[in-house]
Amino acid sequence: MPRLLALTALISLLSLAATPAQGDKKKEKKEKASTVYTPVPDPCPQMRLDKPLKNSPIAHTTQRGPVNTVIQGIDVSHYQGTIDWAAVAASGQVGYAFIKASESVSFVDDYYKYNLAQARKHGINVGSYHFFRAHVDQEAQLKHMISVIDPAKQDIVPVIDIENSNGVSVEVLASRLRHFLARVEEYYGRPPIIYTYVNFYNKYLAHRGFEHYPLFIAFYQDHAPRLSDGREYIMWQYTSKGTISGIKGNVDRSMFVNNHDIFEILYP
Repeated sequence: MPRLLALTALISLLSLAATPAQGDKKKEKKEKASTVYTPVPDPCPQMRLDKPLKNSPIAHTTQRGPVNTVIQGIDVSHYQGTIDWAAVAASGQVGYAFIKASESVSFVDDYYKYNLAQARKHGINVGSYHFFRAHVDQEAQLKHMISVIDPAKQDIVPVIDIENSNGVSVEVLASRLRHFLARVEEYYGRPPIIYTYVNFYNKYLAHRGFEHYPLFIAFYQDHAPRLSDGREYIMWQYTSKGTISGIKGNVDRSMFVNNHDIFEILYP
């Protein structure tokens, strides 16, 4: 009988050792529930929008390493103040960030350099945007833009933000914007992305020769937008009132759509 009792006690102890404590169970469940971002290699380094132009400043760059492939992203400017990019990255909700750099012929966003460096440091793909003014000389705007946006410090091709006609006609705006986009492509080596909202696109850009450029469309509804000319866009900015850890207040949030992904707009 003493031997039987001892054996029973030993089996009981072994069972307890093999069973996680209640706290461990909770920890295990929490760990399984969290999403861990794992970068993946670029599967098609030579199959993006276009190959770099021969004389582009970025034509000599080498293939990049692992890429953040989270399909959602944000765009930011001085309006967000000082951003905690470590917290943004840790949220697991942001794969890319478009950062305001320049506007017209003189404006430079106060937080541009900080945002650019810190976002890249924490593994977020970054691209920079220039706010285009249709009533201002295009060559002067280009000169200003390239003085601010260094192609060697970008992960994503530049974005041209066009939201205002500035009093010029539809045809004049379209003509000036086409010229500007062509010059941006010549310098940066890739077709820039056009960012605008649905109504502006339909009025000023639809059927006016912008098919060469990928579209980033703002539309703050609970369903994806449709453009009047049937164009397919690669990204949809679905809210201006998003929230992300590390950013105080609201932030624009967007996502890739129509089976497009980050690899299409990365530099080599």
